[in-house]
Amino acid sequence: MEVREKKSHLWKNLLYTFLGTTLSIVLTFGTSQWLALKKQKEERQLTALMVMGNIEKFAQKIDQIAAQFEWRDTLATYMLNVPMDSLDSEHCSEMLKTMPPFIILSYDKSVENVFSNSIETWKNMGNFGFIDNVGTCFSEMNTVEELYGEAVKKYTDLLNRVKLNHSDYPGKTLASKLLNNNEYRTLIAGFHSQAQYYRYFAAQMRILNATNMRMIDISEEEVMQFVHENEEILRAFGQNEKPADYRTPRLDIDSLPDFQTWIRKKQ
Repeated sequence: MEVREKKSHLWKNLLYTFLGTTLSIVLTFGTSQWLALKKQKEERQLTALMVMGNIEKFAQKIDQIAAQFEWRDTLATYMLNVPMDSLDSEHCSEMLKTMPPFIILSYDKSVENVFSNSIETWKNMGNFGFIDNVGTCFSEMNTVEELYGEAVKKYTDLLNRVKLNHSDYPGKTLASKLLNNNEYRTLIAGFHSQAQYYRYFAAQMRILNATNMRMIDISEEEVMQFVHENEEILRAFGQNEKPADYRTPRLDIDSLPDFQTWIRKKQ
């Protein structure tokens, strides 16, 4: 009897030990798997915030470029309306001196690389729309960066060509030599359309970004907080489903104050 009781007690202990060990393994494995999934989710969210924050920062830079082209457009309006027989005046040279230097435009491609390296994870989650939309954003950002670079190069190349070949161009001053040149006059006349294009592009980026947010359920506030905390820049997103029409009529010289009044207000 005692032998049977001892055997029964032994089997119970073995069973409890087995169940305890199995439960411990299950809990350990389950916890590890849960923690791994939680970490993956946090990493995906961080990557998404980095991507969308990068797009917003690029849009903000484009806003700055558009504002600068608007300044150049007004300045060009004054310069192009100087009578041809007055291009050698000090007044004309003063206008040229106020032409602002070009802003450097370059988006952080390391963020694009981080996203590219995590694409399989996004595919596994079924976020194909998000992948395509982000790809469109990066493609357009790359395109506008190249177009802007080409525009800057075209302007600076012409400016340097006139400076280095001073005697080949009519006029006594640099401003006169430039404004006697039809290529230069055409370039600065194009500042108006460039300002419109960059305003439109910045709006387009924010609309695509708003779509990104809806696709992966990240709020605008989270993205803007991420941008603010990392770059100390805060800007509201556009709310329209398509960019507004940024086309505007060309400036009329008769609607502008005299140059000295305008430049004093801008300084």
